[in-house]
Amino acid sequence: MIERRTLLVSATATALLALGACAGMPTEGRVSDTALLDELLRLETASWQYTVDRNAAGLGQFLADDALLITVDGTRFTKAGYIAALAETNLQGFTIGPNPVLLRYSADVAAIVYAVTYSARPAGGAATTLSVLATSVFARRDGRWVSVHYQETPGR
Repeated sequence: MIERRTLLVSATATALLALGACAGMPTEGRVSDTALLDELLRLETASWQYTVDRNAAGLGQFLADDALLITVDGTRFTKAGYIAALAETNLQGFTIGPNPVLLRYSADVAAIVYAVTYSARPAGGAATTLSVLATSVFARRDGRWVSVHYQETPGR
């Protein structure tokens, strides 16, 4: 119960900070929050499929050169490190939960927070299914959205 309250307080604080950051943003030419959430969720879903397919080229386009990824066990990856580890990755499937949340920080920076359940089979090991809360931060660079930070938190 305390963990849920802590998560709720943290999520509320983050949302309020995001709303405050957006209050002074110009609205002219701004994509609606719904459209932006749909676009970022489409990109995020594609990144999961790239991992299932071990598609290094797809991930190379999705991740910013300075991206940092942190998995639920605390393992940290750079873009190069994540792509290098892809050959050893055996992600078997994933399901992104309902009700993802968009946090819009500026016209060119936004994050999505969502629940995801995925199954993987480490080399020589048994299949494992994990449910996590994921936060993926995007920056618009050269006219396209790229992932700059991804982090998993034990969830659900």
